[in-house]
Amino acid sequence: MSIESTKDSPRLQILLVDDSPMNLDTLLATLGDSYDLRVAIDGQGALDLIAGGDLPDLILLDIMMPGKDGYEVCKKLKADEKTSKIPIIFLTALDSDEDEAKGLELGAVDYISKPFNPAIVNSRVKTHLELKQYQDNLQGLVRAKTQELTEAYKDLKQVHDQMLQQEKMASIGHLAAGVAHEINNPAGFIGSNLNSLQKYMVKLNKGIAFMEQALKSVDDPEITVQLKEMKRKLKFNFIQEDIDDLITESKDGIERISLIVRNLKSFSRAEDDTLKLTDLQKCLESSLSIAWNEIKYKARVEKNYQELQPIKCLPQQLSQVFVNLLVNAAQAIEDQGIITVTTRQEKDWAVVEISDNGSGISPENIERIFEAFYTTKEDGKGTGLGLSICHDILQKHQGTISVASDMGEGTCFTIKLPMPDS
Repeated sequence: MSIESTKDSPRLQILLVDDSPMNLDTLLATLGDSYDLRVAIDGQGALDLIAGGDLPDLILLDIMMPGKDGYEVCKKLKADEKTSKIPIIFLTALDSDEDEAKGLELGAVDYISKPFNPAIVNSRVKTHLELKQYQDNLQGLVRAKTQELTEAYKDLKQVHDQMLQQEKMASIGHLAAGVAHEINNPAGFIGSNLNSLQKYMVKLNKGIAFMEQALKSVDDPEITVQLKEMKRKLKFNFIQEDIDDLITESKDGIERISLIVRNLKSFSRAEDDTLKLTDLQKCLESSLSIAWNEIKYKARVEKNYQELQPIKCLPQQLSQVFVNLLVNAAQAIEDQGIITVTTRQEKDWAVVEISDNGSGISPENIERIFEAFYTTKEDGKGTGLGLSICHDILQKHQGTISVASDMGEGTCFTIKLPMPDS
């Protein structure tokens, strides 16, 4: 490796520190053709030059100087993180092993004895500049590799955590399928029994009406009074009226259970990567049904649906996005609030807005809200992957997701999905 300067690179800079004009002249003559040289005639002057200008690539430092000697200057430079890596070669007439050991202990890389031999000066300077350049290049490579490994680890961790999240969703799907199956059977026979009970009640009411009509022809006032008193005590007329309402309400409840079961089955069904024409409104209704347990105690849901033609999507993944946003909206509401779900068409885009009047998101958090692992929730209550996965799912659909929020006013997530070509 050569340290020779080229037209495209600045010359390497050496700081010469010596109180002897003769020594400085020799060094200038020896090194001036190859390097950019700066000069200081004492220790404090050297420190001032370094503090006020560019850092030199190497320092040739005399030991015996008035004021701050070379040892003190070396010690100060090595104690400062900005200058600690600059190689220092001591210039000295001292020749004892003790003096050399002291200098090396302070951090010097070499000694050059006075009087100078130009060939030795050139050789030592070139060697230590090359070593510094090798060291700098090696440190640069280490930093680059460290950054590369850090980014790779971050990406790997993100993929790993997303896979865990997907496995978690798959486990929830299997659980949901099992629960749906267990609920479906009793719900089925309850619904069937209610249908039969409703038919029986029609017949019973007809029979009761016929018997009441027949009893009117019985000419026995005492029996008539007893029957009227019995009907009053048993609230017979109220029961006849109320039982129809009870059956109707029960059947409505069973229908809601069946709807939840159907949505759970749809949510848990294995899905390939084939886009399907899907009714967004039905997908939203399914998602609302799944998220209803999180919503019902916190918010009233208002729906503003505009008619949209079906779009091509992966319905289960889209449902995962809607469920996540609906649950987040409910969790943002502290007491009682409103969640508004809106659909409309904007040019070639199907637009879905899910907004709440909850606590809102601060400006510093909203900038990072779609980053993986970033969460404002307490430890153990959020992985920071929900919105990141939503973002990835919508990117896969060639769609977008954006957020607008005001602290104390609420948050609105806007999803845009491409309409199919007509």
